[in-house]
Amino acid sequence: MSDRMKPLLGALVVGYIVNTVLVNYLYAPVAASDMSEGMGLMPGWAALLVFSVIVLLYFDWVNQSLGNPMKSALIIAVSQILLVDVYYVLLGNREITTAVVSAVVLLGGYCTIGFVYGKLSDG
Repeated sequence: MSDRMKPLLGALVVGYIVNTVLVNYLYAPVAASDMSEGMGLMPGWAALLVFSVIVLLYFDWVNQSLGNPMKSALIIAVSQILLVDVYYVLLGNREITTAVVSAVVLLGGYCTIGFVYGKLSDG
């Protein structure tokens, strides 16, 4: 662990600075002016279909690098949980109960994808 401490601390400091600047000066002004009235680009069923295709293509790309469908699924799910559940709870934008349920849904969905993908793969 001690040989990883320097890169971990360096990445922590730089990541904090870059994310602070990008969130405060790029994302926050755009999000504040977003006047969305809840009108989506397409009906819910179509949006879910398009989203599912994009997720599967991304999953496949990650899995091609790792070669382990379940590990790929967990990496994607945990990354999303860290952003939309942990970070949003810390900001006060999401209740803990909602975050826990969201995490269960993300893990269930991605692990199912990883399991089926792994069972149907040749390798």
